[in-house]
Amino acid sequence: MLELKNLSVHYGPKRVVNDVNLLLAPGQTLGLAGESGSGKSTVAMSVLRLLPRTAQVHGEILLDGDDVRTMSWGALRAVRWASASIVFQGAMHSLNPVQRVGDQIAEPMRLHGTPGGVRELLEQVELPLDKARAYPHELSGGQKQRVMIAMALACGPRLVIADEPTTALDVVVQAQVLGLMKRLVAEQDLGLMMISHDLSVLAETCDDLAVMHRGELVERGRTREVIANPRHPHTAALTAAFPVIGDPAHRWTQPTDQQPADHQPAAPDAGTRPLLEVRDLTVDYGRTRAVDGVDLTIGRGEIVALVGQSGSGKTTLARTIMGLRKPSSGRVIFDGAEVPRDGKGLKAFRRQVQLVLQDPASALNPRHTVHDAVAEGLRVHGIPGDEESLVTAAVERAELRPANLYLESLPHELSGGQQQRVVIAGALVLEPRLLVADEPVASLDASVRGEVVALLLRLRRELGLASLIITHDLGLAWQIADRVAVMHQGKIVEQGSVEQVLLNPSHDYTRALVRAVPQV
Repeated sequence: MLELKNLSVHYGPKRVVNDVNLLLAPGQTLGLAGESGSGKSTVAMSVLRLLPRTAQVHGEILLDGDDVRTMSWGALRAVRWASASIVFQGAMHSLNPVQRVGDQIAEPMRLHGTPGGVRELLEQVELPLDKARAYPHELSGGQKQRVMIAMALACGPRLVIADEPTTALDVVVQAQVLGLMKRLVAEQDLGLMMISHDLSVLAETCDDLAVMHRGELVERGRTREVIANPRHPHTAALTAAFPVIGDPAHRWTQPTDQQPADHQPAAPDAGTRPLLEVRDLTVDYGRTRAVDGVDLTIGRGEIVALVGQSGSGKTTLARTIMGLRKPSSGRVIFDGAEVPRDGKGLKAFRRQVQLVLQDPASALNPRHTVHDAVAEGLRVHGIPGDEESLVTAAVERAELRPANLYLESLPHELSGGQQQRVVIAGALVLEPRLLVADEPVASLDASVRGEVVALLLRLRRELGLASLIITHDLGLAWQIADRVAVMHQGKIVEQGSVEQVLLNPSHDYTRALVRAVPQV
């Protein structure tokens, strides 16, 4: 169905894909793994000639025996959607926000004269029929991803390429989407190429696995064999990067044979009062109760993971703790005093409690240099002292060293991991006592994810910094947290030590979350 022969791609003098050879047959599922910049998405985009005009493509790209590189535009237009289609990474960015999703699913069918209807496609992807009249913003992340899959299947293609189709989805929805894709492959004899930096996702879905590193294909074989016995060091590093719940080697808050004893947590003293207390907190959006009677404590120097699916109320709870949303009832107490809801008291509280947002690219002003981004908090709070030295110290503490290499950079000149460090530096410059981090590693590569986790643990060890980590990633909770609180439909249904909650869950919802985690 698909054969790549000696595929190479250049952007000017830079070679981003080097001599890649791949085969994909009908009914076969092939995972293409690698970190950002490894060339995996470039390989996928080259299959349907979706690369920018500046790209120079060499080699052969054979789709059902025809070379895509030499096709006329008319032939290429007939091949797209009908023979091969792509499920893009960001469903929200790929869907038209002002068009109903049913019309968007029908569009490729109309353009290609494909028989059939939207109803059958919605049934295939297990969406209610009334969702055809919905706009993208009215759907959850998992529903939007199902719409993208329905569009990809609209013209009956034999090859589907899925580029990071489950990024930023919570574990339950991710498991549903992966199960759906496996079922469609089996029922329709599709060829599926799944691209991801997350080996656990590929292990759950794909029979075969190919690993890319710096533009080259470094390993290829049956998925189980590649993961169990990696031959290339990069494959071994990818396999080891994602934490396995229950494995002591992936519990970074405890010393292991590979880690020094200073990885031990600075556990809070049981005799001291908590740094943060949330008491019977309720938050309403109109008639919807987003947070329902929540009680939560965070000790000094403690890391607490707040886990749950999208829509469970985690982010609303965090925004309310920060004073960005007023509660309907209940109290937030910081260091023994109730947090004011406005005025100078709230501003003073926010200096001590800093927020790290999920998407660093959105959190940073694209026109502000790193220096300006980090210095903003100093200027807002009127912090005395030499701004240059304070900013430099914060940037270096966030492990961007030497700072002078980064201070004049703009966000687009930095990698995702470097952008996340700039956001953390902007929080550290105010010397806070509590960090509220919303999905701090959700979109990061395996190696960068590990570096950011290690950074958060080092900050706790050196500064006594407490953290509330909001995540749907139970592996991250196992790796970094002292305690876990599980949130479901606005309520905390279970909380306790990491070992207690993740290894011996008492609530059905927690057990469902743990079962849904894909395993490497």
